[in-house]
Amino acid sequence: MKSISKMIVIPELGIFSGEPLKQSSRRKRNSLGSQMQSTLVPPLSYTGTQVEAHGRSVPKDDVGGDLMDLVANANNVTAYVADVSGHGLRAGVLMGMVKTAVRYGLLLGQPLTRLLDDLNRVLPTVKEPNMYTTFAALRFNGSHEAEYVSAGHVPLLHYRHNTRDITRYCVPQLPLGLIAEDGYTSTKIQFQAGDIFAMVTDGIVETSEEPNYDCGLDRITKLLRNNADASLRDLTELIYADLADGGKQRDDETALLLKARDEKVVDPRPDAPFPIRESAKNTAILESMWNRLLDDLADDLSRE
Repeated sequence: MKSISKMIVIPELGIFSGEPLKQSSRRKRNSLGSQMQSTLVPPLSYTGTQVEAHGRSVPKDDVGGDLMDLVANANNVTAYVADVSGHGLRAGVLMGMVKTAVRYGLLLGQPLTRLLDDLNRVLPTVKEPNMYTTFAALRFNGSHEAEYVSAGHVPLLHYRHNTRDITRYCVPQLPLGLIAEDGYTSTKIQFQAGDIFAMVTDGIVETSEEPNYDCGLDRITKLLRNNADASLRDLTELIYADLADGGKQRDDETALLLKARDEKVVDPRPDAPFPIRESAKNTAILESMWNRLLDDLADDLSRE
């Protein structure tokens, strides 16, 4: 079993050191990959005046390409999920690049469509040609209308509390990083207190050797409808318990649930999902750091 001697030390992302990465099919809790995973995609729990959220991501290997995050900035609360093509360290590195860029854009208050346009222009220059990422984001701004944007991602599920029906939203647009072009669009979704939104990756809905995309969405739909009064934490656990019945894990699995809150209920101490790390360095420097790291890792892997 060989070890890769490269270590990642990037304070801007909260990654400081780690054990040498060992090539093994078993997940290692203290490996560099698992440390990257726990730093970049920790379990998420958030309660604010507009929405509450809960989610977690389970990688197929030590580190995966799935990403979920929530950023509360001024009056906007933006939740997003991304899925980088492939698995393992290369996907995890690109996933970290995406998170850095998205958080930077959200903290600047960029419109979601502008954010996707900018990402789509940058990613092709800092990744391998065959890699890409699907992406979906939902932004709440204090009204009863949320903005939804998607780039080749799994449809959003919207449970309506008043009617107990569930709607799928899908914006047919290319994943990020394939073609460096602008033109992403978003859609608006009306909602009321008690409504639930489910943002998942394809590992949640495609679980068998011959995956059926629609059946997977139907399975999540049934769980939402039959357990809408449960806490988001319990709903998330129900989704993963259902996945366990499908046998061996074949992909990274990520589920992020959001529930609209009654605006009359005041929460004096909303929880942040985790501290927002702001960097004095601009995105070009961070992109350069990640790009050099990816090149070094690729060189080491090619010499094995």
